[in-house]
Amino acid sequence: MPSSQRRLRLIVVAVISILFMIFYYTGDASKIQNQKFYRSTLEAMKAKELAKQAKAQEKVQNTVHAPGQNGAASAGAGDKVPVAEVEKVVVPPVENEDTEEVPIAGRTKMTVPKKANQDTPSEFQSETKSEEEKEREEKAKKEREEKERKEAEATTELNAILKRAPVIVFSKSYCPYSKKAKLILLEHYSIDPKPFVVELDQHPLGPYLQALLAQSTGRRTVPNVLVSGKSIGGGDDIAALDQSDELASTLRQMGGKWIVDVSHQVEKSLHVKMRYIHSEERLPILDNVKVQIKSRVVTVEGPRGKLVKDLSHIAVTFGRPEQNVISIELHHGARKGVATLRTVRTIINNLMIGVTRGFKYKMRYVYAHFPINVNIEPNPETGRSIVEIRNFLGEKYVRRITAQPDVDIAPSANVKDELILTGNSLEGVSQSAADIQQICRVRNKDIRKFLDGLYVSEKGNIIEE
Repeated sequence: MPSSQRRLRLIVVAVISILFMIFYYTGDASKIQNQKFYRSTLEAMKAKELAKQAKAQEKVQNTVHAPGQNGAASAGAGDKVPVAEVEKVVVPPVENEDTEEVPIAGRTKMTVPKKANQDTPSEFQSETKSEEEKEREEKAKKEREEKERKEAEATTELNAILKRAPVIVFSKSYCPYSKKAKLILLEHYSIDPKPFVVELDQHPLGPYLQALLAQSTGRRTVPNVLVSGKSIGGGDDIAALDQSDELASTLRQMGGKWIVDVSHQVEKSLHVKMRYIHSEERLPILDNVKVQIKSRVVTVEGPRGKLVKDLSHIAVTFGRPEQNVISIELHHGARKGVATLRTVRTIINNLMIGVTRGFKYKMRYVYAHFPINVNIEPNPETGRSIVEIRNFLGEKYVRRITAQPDVDIAPSANVKDELILTGNSLEGVSQSAADIQQICRVRNKDIRKFLDGLYVSEKGNIIEE
């Protein structure tokens, strides 16, 4: 029973395969026979066969009829088909618009159907342009005409400017080099007639004037100093001529008869700094604080310890007008000297606050993707705290900072990602915080987006009032 089923299955598969092949080949044959190329080729082959048969028949007739029998030959010739007429119908001409002739091997041409993408453009597309192209052309034409008009106006304006004075300074109001050139020519020298200054950033034709100057003088930048229409350079060139005492001779030589006089101005007014005969600042001493000043070295002692500050580089005088008051005096000092009095007063006041209440800075970790790891270890030799910053922006490089003397650094016990810096010296605590913040500075990136780092979040005292 199983063997009969296998035979039946094989027979069914064979019959289906045969039917599929029959349908496949008959369908392809009908498609091929319906094509124009196939029909024209078949007609050409038939015409070639007829031409061969006609030639063979002509040879047979030539052998049967004897030479000189013109009558019989002419009679028989009326019944045969001329070879030329037979050969004319080798390939019927195809006048269909959907076909074209394609050269083969350089000599023979074959008629094939046209491809769909080879259609010729319509008359509307070839003769007319779109509205957008017309608008673009009109806009470009207007811009070109406007530019030509501006260039013509700039040429006229430049000629008018050159007639105003023999020395012309083309500058820009915000340019520091232009400021230097104008300072030398207008204030350090007396030039008759006075140099004429043109601010290109304020002139309506400034860019076009600068382009014309670049073409005529070869200088594209400002300042551009022209003497009788010729450039003598910019700010650095004018400064170099001034330092070598050649500016006046250069102006006379190039200006010729148009420059009446060039002379170096001498400052007649003597600028005398106003000085204060006597200036004084007073500072009260806090309770439980001892202040000792010797040779301008200030020593402050209090409940939290002792601080020493050397102020010997500042020319001030210390005194004790009262028991708990320090006076800081300056004689015949200028404004900057008077300002140092307030600086010294603030320094001594911070020393007294440090030995009584201390200073405390808080710093927070800021990171977006890579968590910052901070380790704090004391240096066994010096006793200072060493801060190690790891995984900053995902870098493997370990950043290390050594704190200032007598500054303690510890992680916050209550707040995550926070450091607390404490100490008696405000200078030491603030400098340690600045060192930590500076070593985490983001380089070569936009700091508006890359905000990772350690930043000071709060400033205060260890002992609050």
